[in-house]
Amino acid sequence: MRRRTFLKAGFALAGWRTSKSVDVLIVGAGAIGATTAYELRREGMSVALLDKGPAGREASWASAGMIQPYGGNGWPGRAARLSRELYDDLEPRLFEETGKRIGYGGEGGLILAVDDDEAASIQRREGFLDRKAVHEREPGLPPSVVAALWLPEHRYLDARTYTARVVEACRARGVSVREGAAVTGLLWDGERVTGAKIGDETVAAGTVIVAAGAWSGRIEPKLAMPVRPVRGQIQSLAGPKGGLKHNLQRLSAGGYATPRADGRVIVGATSEDAGFEKAVTPEGLAALAEMARALVPHVAGAKPLDAWSGLRPGTPDGLPLVGPDPRASAGFLWACGHGGYGMMQCPATAKVVADLIAKRAPRIPLEGVAPARLVR
Repeated sequence: MRRRTFLKAGFALAGWRTSKSVDVLIVGAGAIGATTAYELRREGMSVALLDKGPAGREASWASAGMIQPYGGNGWPGRAARLSRELYDDLEPRLFEETGKRIGYGGEGGLILAVDDDEAASIQRREGFLDRKAVHEREPGLPPSVVAALWLPEHRYLDARTYTARVVEACRARGVSVREGAAVTGLLWDGERVTGAKIGDETVAAGTVIVAAGAWSGRIEPKLAMPVRPVRGQIQSLAGPKGGLKHNLQRLSAGGYATPRADGRVIVGATSEDAGFEKAVTPEGLAALAEMARALVPHVAGAKPLDAWSGLRPGTPDGLPLVGPDPRASAGFLWACGHGGYGMMQCPATAKVVADLIAKRAPRIPLEGVAPARLVR
């Protein structure tokens, strides 16, 4: 790649009224946008990371952070497996760079069975644990659990902490992070994207990446996309004595419970079509209470420590948008629309986008997530 060197690392964006230039401009400073900025800066590119509000305060702030690698050769499975490996590398590296942990850990996931019929349905599957084994592995489980499947590769991640650490590392490496900078449109030279507009300011860029979550499809009229908000409500509870070490799910019930390093348990989540309204509702709290009773009945009766909601970026087919848009001849990439799987696919998405900008073959094929499939 012929790399541009418009500005040295550490350039300032505040107060622009005349056009400045960077190699890459990223719209959206959530987990995916920030991780992409971090990876591109590591490759020596000048990067600007912009967000309409505080960095990491939308879908990344609301995420439970379940890291669950699974099978399949399509994008979802491959991105989840690669991300699991990349988090193992990011955890010590970000600690070295920031002096702070990212809230990543755990000893796997448990799919719980609470009666003999459920236990019988999983008895011959790899990872089966009988009553004695499952309670030895996770002493904080209620007595009602009679068996479980253990999925050793699963992990938990505090998405808020992770995103904050990545943004901090971006700044330390010279990425220009600008909060409260709403992109109001893109700059064009014919069919090529050449930058972005922030009110009456402009930023020229070799490539613009849109990673703005549920707002991504509304930024540029010429590149409108059917990305819609899907509201999720979630809550935290005081965990059992000693905390939990595993992500928990049930064979016959929805929802999940995932631990935090401070002993809390996160229970979620709802999935609602509520437009761009973020709210915690009585109906949502009732649904969360039912999930808690199904998964952690021994702590479900306690008053929640906190409850919140966020807007996941959904697409018509449930798959993300990763890669170029056929309506722009050059200078533009999508990295959005991951729905409830953003943290699970985050570092893999960042690596693939870095591959595309560096003119390398993407390490995960874009079949299935190429944006052209949703262009009409």
